[in-house]
Amino acid sequence: MSWRSVIISNPAKLSHKDKHLVIKQNEEACIPLEDISVIVVETQQASITSSLLDQLARKTIPLIVCGPSHLPTGLFLSFQQHSRFLKVLKSQMEQTLPFRKNCWQMVVKKKIENQAKCLELLGKKYCNELINISKQVKSGDPDNRESAAASVYFDSYMPSISRQEDNTVNAALNYGYSIMRGVVARSLAAYGFLPAVGIHHRSELNAFNLADDFMEVLRPLVDLWVGQNIEIDKEFCINKREGLVSLLSKDILIDGARQRVIRAIDIMISSYKTAATTRDPKYLKLPDLLPIIEHDWE
Repeated sequence: MSWRSVIISNPAKLSHKDKHLVIKQNEEACIPLEDISVIVVETQQASITSSLLDQLARKTIPLIVCGPSHLPTGLFLSFQQHSRFLKVLKSQMEQTLPFRKNCWQMVVKKKIENQAKCLELLGKKYCNELINISKQVKSGDPDNRESAAASVYFDSYMPSISRQEDNTVNAALNYGYSIMRGVVARSLAAYGFLPAVGIHHRSELNAFNLADDFMEVLRPLVDLWVGQNIEIDKEFCINKREGLVSLLSKDILIDGARQRVIRAIDIMISSYKTAATTRDPKYLKLPDLLPIIEHDWE
């Protein structure tokens, strides 16, 4: 199971040798590819060999590229490597509207529950109000309880800040969301899904609609870390960005067991595959937010 997140923030040449990522800077470092969960390239002065790109695609390791502001701007994924790609694709394309609506109901309900847990862990108000809203979510969320919950949630989470403002908190949130989106997209591709075909998000201009659907339940995890570690008047420095990427190795609860986030994402998407092929949304498993705890080995 891969567990290392690699961030390249200084000029470097990235290549592949003997099943290792080779990072050549002032010194040379080698990391086994099988240990890597994601690579984030922040510097504008990095070169990457085609041999390495080939190996990343074969091993379904997502490569995220950032712009000058350090926010992710691109994602490199493999073509579908799943051995039953056509079967999975057929199940995805033949999904009924009731199936998609029921899945979306489950996603929205879990997202709101995780938002309530985030506020509770941050010691903020409106937790019970969010739990009550989560119980009102119907199939397809026709009453837009997701939006109602968001209004209550952000009024408590960051009452003096707008999500449209250019500040450190929003930069951190956007960075963390992009990392989660990339890893969810990687898992979808690995299981044979087309990330562009969503259950709720259906934009023709979005290549990652399905990733955007499933990352919704993970947003509160990013929110929790940002709420505990980011101050609006401080710089969004490399240590903070590394902290957000390291969320992939933190614990979350899924199917009654504690799992690292990156493993929980795979369990979630695997369960969606089962739900899609059996046409029964009851098989979909979604993660519950836990307190963020540092492991001794981190």
